[in-house]
Amino acid sequence: MFEAISTALGSTATIYLTGGLAFLSVYGFMYAAFGMQATNNGLSRLNIRTDKDTKGNKNVTDRRKEIQDQLRKQEDQARKDNKASLEMMLTRARMTISPLKLRAIFALIGCAVVFLLQSKGVPLLFALAVLPVFIFILPQKFVKFHINRIHKRFIALFPDAIDVLVRGVRTGLPVGEGMRLVAREMPEPVATEFKLLTDATAVGVTLEDALQRMFIRMPLPEVNFFNIVLTIQKQTGGNLSEALGNLSTTLRDRKKLKLKIKALSSEAKASAMIIGSLPFVLACVLYAVAPDYLGLLFTTKEGNMLLGAGGCWMGIGIFAMYSMIDIEI
Repeated sequence: MFEAISTALGSTATIYLTGGLAFLSVYGFMYAAFGMQATNNGLSRLNIRTDKDTKGNKNVTDRRKEIQDQLRKQEDQARKDNKASLEMMLTRARMTISPLKLRAIFALIGCAVVFLLQSKGVPLLFALAVLPVFIFILPQKFVKFHINRIHKRFIALFPDAIDVLVRGVRTGLPVGEGMRLVAREMPEPVATEFKLLTDATAVGVTLEDALQRMFIRMPLPEVNFFNIVLTIQKQTGGNLSEALGNLSTTLRDRKKLKLKIKALSSEAKASAMIIGSLPFVLACVLYAVAPDYLGLLFTTKEGNMLLGAGGCWMGIGIFAMYSMIDIEI
């Protein structure tokens, strides 16, 4: 290889190239060795000079560490809450019905749909495929719809509740009395949550545990921020009214950002809904106009394969569109 390079470049160019590479190798080695030593010496001097500053900033570092630990705990709890059972979801939705009764109601509706599809000529196998959706999926979607309504109203009223608490603290009221004032003055669902919070602390539950129960009932980032502010303030002290005022401003800015994102993504959501519903609407129209033409998808083997492939690709497309427009803040 060296002979080929020497033949191509010539003897003089080869000598210069070899010398240049050797110089770069030696320079790189010396730079690495002495540069690391100089850096270590500089860091040692820097550590000596900033030792007093480190002691001065120790409280700030400890406070940040506590906030990070609280955030980590709340994130772990949020991951667990995402896998909540139907019973827990019913509790969050303020619904008194039991999970078994709810599934039974949706099972009866599913049986009626299966009977209707079979009377229209749909094969029994495809008609029965609808039944698990009514038993296992739709009950959770129904309860989650009610939970989302409660969460939206809570998010809309929560900054006002914090402002009421801030004004109470600034006038000299204790935190517990300020929370009772919020429970009396604010509408639902904020009033119920603060009433449960004050009732828990009145019977001897610590504030941290009461706030944690509130977060379990209402697993929202806004409640998480409120939990962290009160917990850190109780542990380290500070101006509570100022901290809650900053939290109220942050929550209002967060709400504005959500509305802005909703407005900017509304066109994409509408397009996704139209594209996702168009095949089903077209299938219903074709079935009403020419049932024998569309019935081949259900009565023939090739039609079943095409129907399964189309449903698979349709599900992938809907999931991709939902992932693109579902923006978390």
